Amino acid sequence: MRDQPGRRAGRPPGATATAPRTRERVFCACAPGIEELLLGELAELGLDARAVPGGALAEGPNAAALACLASRLADAVHLRLWEGSAAELRQGKRAAARRAADLPLLVRTAGGEASISVDAAGAPLYRRGWRARIGAAPLRETLAAALLRAGGWRGDRPFCDPMCGSGTIAIEAALSAARRAPGLDRALALEALPGHDAARLERLRASLREAGRPVSVPILASDRNAGALRLARKNAEAAGVAEAIRFERCDAAAAPVPAGPGLCASNPPYGVRIDEGVTEAWRALGALMHRLGGWEVVVLAPDRGLEKLLGVEPASATRVRNGGVACRIFTYRP
Repeated sequence: MRDQPGRRAGRPPGATATAPRTRERVFCACAPGIEELLLGELAELGLDARAVPGGALAEGPNAAALACLASRLADAVHLRLWEGSAAELRQGKRAAARRAADLPLLVRTAGGEASISVDAAGAPLYRRGWRARIGAAPLRETLAAALLRAGGWRGDRPFCDPMCGSGTIAIEAALSAARRAPGLDRALALEALPGHDAARLERLRASLREAGRPVSVPILASDRNAGALRLARKNAEAAGVAEAIRFERCDAAAAPVPAGPGLCASNPPYGVRIDEGVTEAWRALGALMHRLGGWEVVVLAPDRGLEKLLGVEPASATRVRNGGVACRIFTYRP
């Protein structure tokens, strides 16, 4: 369930509007399986949060705008306008409608409780705005960011993706290393809400801009497919990070590796995405991993056992879904 109602400990029973405008409650939706990663990110943003199936509930000053602008893992942010008993839903809808202006109301009921929210962003947050075109097997930017977070990426060590495809993971790595908030230039649906404080939102945007920094670590993106590399370069240019990424055409087994240790993160082909060369590709990645002593490696793999071709035992595995396909995020320390 994408938006689950719930109460924080100590909230009095009965219908309530959410807290004052500056302190807000939101539900941040994410890909199934990465809820704990999202929880950690929201906590780092200064929000009080707890993981729930399909996302995380969070609360804090300007929580909706902050999550929309700064979360790399959330696919959507739902701003709570009303919460209470399902028996009081009719009254709740009237109360929420006054605060929602013309935004559609998102109603959820479970266990006798109900919540009413609006989509604070108005469009999926995984659409960063830089993708030149959708490739044969696009990896959502938010799931790419989850792979990086699973590997502890902070932008302070070398990075490589030896099967970069359209460049999504490397681009997200560069944007994160630059501390560039993913939604910084995004227009938000919440700006249409009655009483919206435009000056406060602009102060938040300015604060996030000031946190930016130059990328100071090597980021390498390689692929054996020339067409994929051309698209990756175009995407990196659109994202404004082309100068921070070194692109190389080569097989994964022969990929140049920056002086480490660092992080290698990749989304290898697995049949659903590309029908040919799957086994060879995974074995090539395994050959590369034997050159990555001291590195952390994160791999998105289908739930089909292809990771056994790597020849390395994983340190951890997290079940996720990628475009409806059951997958796992494996971490390795070769």
